[in-house]
Amino acid sequence: MHTLALHNEVWSLTLLPQWGGRIASLKVGELDVFTPLHAGSFDPLNWPRGGAYPLLPYSNRLRNARLKHAGLVHALPAHPAARPHTLHGVSHTLTWDVIEHSATYALLTVDYSGEHWPWPVRFQQRFELHGDGVRLQLSVTNLGHTSMPAGLGLHPYFQRHPGMTVRFAPALAWDIDADYLPCGSVRELIEPLLLPADVAHEVAVYGSRWDGRLQLDYPQGQVLLTAEMPLSHLVVFAPAGAPYLCLEPVSHLADAFNTPSAQWPEQGTQVLEAGQTLSAALSLTWTPA
Repeated sequence: MHTLALHNEVWSLTLLPQWGGRIASLKVGELDVFTPLHAGSFDPLNWPRGGAYPLLPYSNRLRNARLKHAGLVHALPAHPAARPHTLHGVSHTLTWDVIEHSATYALLTVDYSGEHWPWPVRFQQRFELHGDGVRLQLSVTNLGHTSMPAGLGLHPYFQRHPGMTVRFAPALAWDIDADYLPCGSVRELIEPLLLPADVAHEVAVYGSRWDGRLQLDYPQGQVLLTAEMPLSHLVVFAPAGAPYLCLEPVSHLADAFNTPSAQWPEQGTQVLEAGQTLSAALSLTWTPA
């Protein structure tokens, strides 16, 4: 296992390129912002719950492991933990290459062609520390000869801390079924949502028309996550009793590629023609108390 460490006067970030291009830890001073990933081995189908990983070329599930595009239906392998559906794309299962790195910067990339995605693709991640901020850019490029749907996002495991609260403000919340897939009905949200870290019950929110701001308040200070377009969706999942909160900026709704955009507005599907790239960036900024 090769670990790549970035650091400046405020942040420290460790990466595991061979383990799906993951962030293993993210700290501001001595505060663990992400749950540190401690594991002796890596199973790409039963990954450790810690750090953060890229969601490429889509996030969440594709219902019944089927992908509809341009009049064709593609069968994909179901994920063992989400049968009969897929789960979170394929990029986080791959060994990534380190193209460039310094004390405060890293560029990772990997090409994929296989059964988990019908088109050859290139994935890329850029990490940069600058003063009080961390910036991450994600991209997916269509290396095939025909158009394909695409999406991207980040799946962080934010560490729960005593006294911590999370504030976020999507304008819409989608109703979901027992398989964590949207049902098609949506509700308007007027006020921002506040999630205390010590919430005892499971919380699952699929939000869209999100303003791109996720505010995490700690006794020691504040982390503000800002996400750029097309990251207009936010998945919030707080499992009961877990030491982490999954707060996932993403570009599209779960199973968006299989849903009719005319009936499900703002579901976020992007289409890439041959050679085109979809990119998005997000930043985390620290303000001490």
